[in-house]
Parts: sequence; C-alpha cells; structure tokens
Amino acid sequence: MQKTALNIAAALALATFGAGTAFAQSSLTLYGNLDVSIDHVKKTAGVPLLDGTAAAVPVTSTLSVPARIATQGVKSSVTRVSPSASSQTAFGIKGEENLGDGYKASFVLEGQLGLDNGALSQGGRIFGRQSYVGLTTPFGEVRLGRQYAPIFWSTAFVTTERFGATDLFIEGGTTNNLMVRHDNAASYWIKAGGLTASVGYSPNAGSPRKIGVITTGRNLGAPSGSNEYSDFDTGRSIGMFANYAFTPSLNATFGYHHNEFDGATFDVGGNFDSAFALKDYQAYNVGAKYVFPGSSIMLSGSYSQGEYNLQNGKSLDLQFMVVGVRVPVNAWTFSAQASQIKFKNFTKGKDTGLLLGAEYALSKRTTVYARLSQIKDDEGQRADIGVNGLLGQVAGGPDVIATAVGFREIPSFAGAGINPGGKSTYIGAGVRHSF
Repeated sequence: MQKTALNIAAALALATFGAGTAFAQSSLTLYGNLDVSIDHVKKTAGVPLLDGTAAAVPVTSTLSVPARIATQGVKSSVTRVSPSASSQTAFGIKGEENLGDGYKASFVLEGQLGLDNGALSQGGRIFGRQSYVGLTTPFGEVRLGRQYAPIFWSTAFVTTERFGATDLFIEGGTTNNLMVRHDNAASYWIKAGGLTASVGYSPNAGSPRKIGVITTGRNLGAPSGSNEYSDFDTGRSIGMFANYAFTPSLNATFGYHHNEFDGATFDVGGNFDSAFALKDYQAYNVGAKYVFPGSSIMLSGSYSQGEYNLQNGKSLDLQFMVVGVRVPVNAWTFSAQASQIKFKNFTKGKDTGLLLGAEYALSKRTTVYARLSQIKDDEGQRADIGVNGLLGQVAGGPDVIATAVGFREIPSFAGAGINPGGKSTYIGAGVRHSF
C-alpha cells in the first residue's frame, strides 16, 4: 500500500498509546510525497458576484440605476503544469524517543510546496502543514504547535481520495481554512480499543481582525494573522474528533468545530467594505467508510453542517454532503465521487461536483494517474449585504463566496476556481511518488 503525506500524518495520529516498559532506540525519519500533473481547465462565464451601489455614492444620490461592480467571471481555458492534483506534495521530518514505562517524546515538522514552480505553500511557511512536539503517556498524548484542526480528521479518515486538488471530500472543510489547520494549538489524543479521539484548543488559530483576499490580502489561517493577540477573542478555536472502528471493515467518524471571530470583518473587494461583521462559526461533521472484506473496495460518505453567526443576529447556514467509491483491480485503482455544498439560507446558492479517477501503480512508491472532474455553481438568488450604510447584493454558492472573501486560501482545482453561476471542468494526468 502506498504511503502518502496524508497516510503518514494519519498513521502518526493513530499511533497506539499503550503502556509498556520496553525501551526503543530514538528514531529520525525524512519522508515526503511528490505529486505533479499536466491539466486542462475550462471555465464558463457566469454572473456578477457583486451588484449594487458604489460606496462613494451616498444613499441620497439621485442615481436611479445602481453602479455595476465588474466582478463577472469571464470564459477561460488554460493548460498548466499543476501541483498536487491527486494528493498534496509535502516533505517532513519526524522523530520520536521512547522514554520507557509508556512514555514517548515525538515531533513533526512538515511543509508543503508546489512542484510546478518550487514555491512554498501555506503562506510561505517552511513547515506550514504541521510543526509540533508531542508527549505520549499511558493516558494519552499531548501535542503543542501548529496542527490539523480536530474536525479535519473526521473527513480525512473516510475520503476515497488523498485530499488532493480534485478530492471533493475536502469541499466540506474549505469553507473555512481554520477547519483544516490551527496555529498556536494544544491537543490531546487517546486510543482505546476501536476508538481514536482528540480534543483541541487554540487562543488564535490564525484569524486577523480584517479578512479580505482582494483588499487586505489576508486569508483565514494566513501567517499574518496568527499572532495578533489582543483583548478580542478573534481566532479562538476549539474542536473535537472521534473515529470508531466497529470492525476492520467499518469505521465511523464525528467532528465538531467552534471558532470565535468577535466582530472581525471580511471584505469583498471593489468599493465594498466590511460586508459582514462575524460573531462566530460552528460546524459538525459525520462520516463513515466501509471496505468490503477480501476485495478492498471502499464505499464512504460524509455529511456536515456549519453556521456563520453575524453580529447583527443573522446567520449564513451551510450544508455539505459527499459520497465516494474506490475500486482496486490488481495494479489499477478506479474512483468516483459526487458532492454538493450549499447555503441553506443567504443566497441559497450551491456547488455540485463530480469526479472520476484512475491510477496505475508502477511500484510501491510510484503511481501514474488521471482525473476528470467538474464543479458547477448555482448562484441562487441575490442576497442583500450592508456596506457602510449602503445596500449591495451578492450571488453565488459557498465555493465562490468563500474564495472571493478570503475564507478559503486556495480555490478549487489547484487555484483554477469557479465563476458564480458557471462551471469548471478539469482533466489531467500526472505522477505521484512517495519516499
């Protein structure tokens, strides 16, 4: 079975915590996963993301027609050398020392880069994926440092893919980058029988007071907001995760996430400013995976709901669901996924995705693959937003809105994105190698 960066991280999270008196030699491991492809992405034109009066025009203006904000996506087609299509390119160093009597010290330093240009991902951080020190005891493990958010694992344990750029299971987490990783985090892990569980807390998981991909260049989870401690509770996060293996074939997961924003705002570009004042965000996720005995065919699914509560008492409610199948046939593996994420209120927009995948294992470490995927945005109805006392309207599903305002660091399909009311089609082939 091939090791990927996600497999390695999951294996580390699932390390047993049983007591014992045997003393093992300290270890240091260099590991990584390299994934690069050539792809073609075609985007159809859509509708304007924003529509309304420009902030420079007062509400008493005699203008009868609101100014139109030029944010309509245009039709485009591009062929690229693209990073991390089937799995995330990553490199890391991990080490552990058995202290005896059930105690163990460990650390993980893990970074991410794009093989298309060699640049560091995760905001340019060397070890932006994970950087923590852990201490295992007979009663569980404590980890301190930058880590995956607990709710991340509830999806990671059941996905049929590897959280690459075409994996639709990740759609349920990327409405908010803080559902993926936390700066300044402390977590506690336990394993008992078929149960693996964790709880985590961060005083600031990485949220600035002003979020805006266009106007401020600051996303949720970006390095610029990670250490802005103040009297505000901005970025304060807490979460939990549990995975239970009922049998070797059946696993079920649960995740919970709560994020304080304490009045932080995010911008939508153009002349729109402080479109929303955020109070908090909370979400839960449930998932399941079944592997047919003797065949390794995997069926899995995930369902989640989230709610952004605003300072004005309103909320943005989201719902996400995805199903997938993975079918190994000798050296071949075939996969398929279908997903939908939508606003239950607000614009009532939704994003629907389909994925077909095939890969061939050249060896235990090297695989060639192909992916065909599409995401279609239904812009829903235009929703009013308050902008410095003026009125504007926004349209689009969660994928579009989250990318535009800075909740998501990277749009769908390795940055290709999707236009509001349009669709993006991805076709690509590449190679993946682990070490």
